[in-house]
Amino acid sequence: MSDNLTLELPNFEGPLDLLLHLIKVQKIDIYDIPIAQITSQYLAYLHQMQKLNLKIAGEYFVMSAMLLRIKSQSLLPQNDFTENDDEQEDPRDELVQQLITYSVFKKVSAYFKKRNEEVPITAAKEESVPESKKIQPLPKGQITSTELANTFVIVLQRMKIRQPDIVSVEVKETSVKEMSDFLQKELLRHKQISFFTCCQKMQNLSDVIGLFLALLELCKNQEIRVKQKRIFGDLNLERVGSNDK
Repeated sequence: MSDNLTLELPNFEGPLDLLLHLIKVQKIDIYDIPIAQITSQYLAYLHQMQKLNLKIAGEYFVMSAMLLRIKSQSLLPQNDFTENDDEQEDPRDELVQQLITYSVFKKVSAYFKKRNEEVPITAAKEESVPESKKIQPLPKGQITSTELANTFVIVLQRMKIRQPDIVSVEVKETSVKEMSDFLQKELLRHKQISFFTCCQKMQNLSDVIGLFLALLELCKNQEIRVKQKRIFGDLNLERVGSNDK
C-alpha cells in the first residue's frame, strides 16, 4: 500500500476522529493498524494545518506523541534473552481500544441526532375546558344558603354523584339492666372477661349497644374496672372486690 495520501481538511472533532477517517478511507483493519504509515499520514495532516495557519488544538499534538511512541516501540528489536514465553503486549492495543470506544459513541450520537430530526417536535397543551365548566370564584360579600346549596349541587354533579345510597338501620332498645345482670353473672364466674368475647354472644346490634351502656353504668358505680392495652384494642373487664373500693 502506498504511503502517498491526498488529505482533505474536513472539520474533525478531535485526533481520534482524524485517525478513524484515515483508517476508513484506506479500508484498514482497525485491529491491525500499520502504525508507521498512519503516523506519517497523521503528521502530514498536522503539517498541512500549520501551513494554512489553522489553529490546532493541543490534543492533536498529544496524539502525535502517542503515535510516535507506539511507532518507536514497534521498531525496537525483540529481546530474545528473556525466559518469559508469554506473548508480549502489542503497543497498539491502547490506541485500538480508544478508537473502538470512540467509534461506538460516535455511531450512537449519530443515531440519536437522526432520530431527533425525524421525530416531530411535540408540545403539551392544557385541556380545553368550556367557560361554563370552569370553576368560578365565589362572589364577594355574603352568600345566601340558597347559593351555597346550588354550588354544592354543582359539585355533586361534577363528581358524578347522582344520588347517595340511603340505608335505614332499625335498632331495638335493649334494657341496660338486662345487660348489667349479664355482665355481673359473667364476672361471678370469671374475675376478668373480654368485652369482645361478650359481644360475640349478643344476637344483634341492639344487644351490643346495651352491653356497652351497661359497662359504662357499672364503671360509674365502681363495680368493675376496665383496662385497655392499646388503642382500639379489646376491653378487659375486671370485677372490683370489697377490698378494692
